[in-house]
Amino acid sequence: MLRCTSRTLGANSHTLQFRLVSRRWLTTQKTTLLTEHTYGRTRIYTSLTTMAKGRAGTVKARIASPIGNRLAWEWLQPKDSDTSGQASAWDRQKRRTAAGFGVLGSIKQNMREMFLPVGYPDSVHSCYKRFHLWLGLETYVGSAIGVLCSQAMLASLGLGAMEATGGAVAIQWVLKDGIGEIGKLFFIKRYASSFDSHPKTWKFVCELLSSVGSFLQLCTSIASPKLFLPLAALGNTFELIHESIWMASHMTFTKHFAASPSGNVGDIVAKDDAQMSSAHLLGMLSGVGLISVSHSPLFLFGAFAVLSPINIWATYKMLNSAEFEILNQAKLMLLSKIFIDTGKVVGYEALRNREIGFGEWIKPSGTPGGVSARIKLGASASSAYSNTNEVEDVIDIMQHENYLINYHKGTMWVMFHEDSRSNDVIKAVLHANKFHDMLAEQNIHRDTAWDKYNEILKESLEWSKEHYPTFVAELDSKEWQSNAVYWNDSGMRLSWEGHDVKEENIE
Repeated sequence: MLRCTSRTLGANSHTLQFRLVSRRWLTTQKTTLLTEHTYGRTRIYTSLTTMAKGRAGTVKARIASPIGNRLAWEWLQPKDSDTSGQASAWDRQKRRTAAGFGVLGSIKQNMREMFLPVGYPDSVHSCYKRFHLWLGLETYVGSAIGVLCSQAMLASLGLGAMEATGGAVAIQWVLKDGIGEIGKLFFIKRYASSFDSHPKTWKFVCELLSSVGSFLQLCTSIASPKLFLPLAALGNTFELIHESIWMASHMTFTKHFAASPSGNVGDIVAKDDAQMSSAHLLGMLSGVGLISVSHSPLFLFGAFAVLSPINIWATYKMLNSAEFEILNQAKLMLLSKIFIDTGKVVGYEALRNREIGFGEWIKPSGTPGGVSARIKLGASASSAYSNTNEVEDVIDIMQHENYLINYHKGTMWVMFHEDSRSNDVIKAVLHANKFHDMLAEQNIHRDTAWDKYNEILKESLEWSKEHYPTFVAELDSKEWQSNAVYWNDSGMRLSWEGHDVKEENIE
């Protein structure tokens, strides 16, 4: 029971008479603010609206400031398609077994993140599922045959009749590969979404991991036999991660190198394979020549110490020689910032002094050419907002766009609508940079000047609408590939009430 009298409230008691009342007169109504979709799961963000019932009717109690109710969210099962906030949907939500749904839902989401592309099935061809089911069966049978072949070859090399016949050596060999495959799965689940946006960085990382893996495998020659399996398995894990990253990044390189209008990807892939096969054959012959000199561990480690740095150096030079006019997040942030400051877009070479990490990272603020704005694309609403009033005000301003923006905890959070496309990513980054600049120039802090913050958001949005066509035209004139943007897409998409993008806003 909430108790309050006019004596405790003083002279201003009449302004709070509808807020502090007996609990038996209070009712709450859940209103859906946002619906968020990620990897086949849906959660809804809600606002708890307090209603005070009196003789004169019903009064809605809402504080007109950025301080509002905590932003709450709940997962919905696929069958719960009604997200309008009606009582029946909420009753079904409450009747679910929370623990069971949490475990099963988490397992399902983790499996989708590990095995399926972002946005599946909408992001792939209709035959994707059928093709990969047959591919799985083919790979399964081929792997089983490979185990049999490994056992036969190990036995033929005279590794001990009893051990080879019993399969002990082959079993350890297979376990080594199996443990490595499991480690690769978890790595892919965690980092695969950034392979497209940072192909050069991951290519360099995978060569470093390959060197570590090779070192661990070399250590099996001097370690106890009991340590063979953990050393070989960990080394093989790094080698398999290297292989996975190489396949993903090399496909990105191949698409970029295929400049022929008629489409010559297949020809480039075939010729790349021929080039690498030749280099691979020469490398194997050189390796055979080295081990024919000596098998001693000291000699093997010495040869590795010479060859591994050469490998890393060649990778570094190769990645620096590749010029990609594709738009990743780093380049798009730099290009939009330069356009805001000068009204122009620069070419590929002009960005080099403002980038680090093969052109896939931006110099931090405080360094020459650094950018102070920190932008997170494809964020979740739970990270971007702290309360319901923020959501309501931002949606009111941007409900007809395919993205939402909020500046929270030093980061410009950008959330995308489920209908968003590459042009919306470009516009959102341009808008986020302009919004950040205007807040900094006028020294506006959202926690102390929320109304002014909203005014700046409106002004920056109008500026972005006006200048976005010019920005895209400038990108095209400098031969930037504006038809696609590569960024670390986690697959999160939102929808909200009243969203209706006009035809002229979509290219």
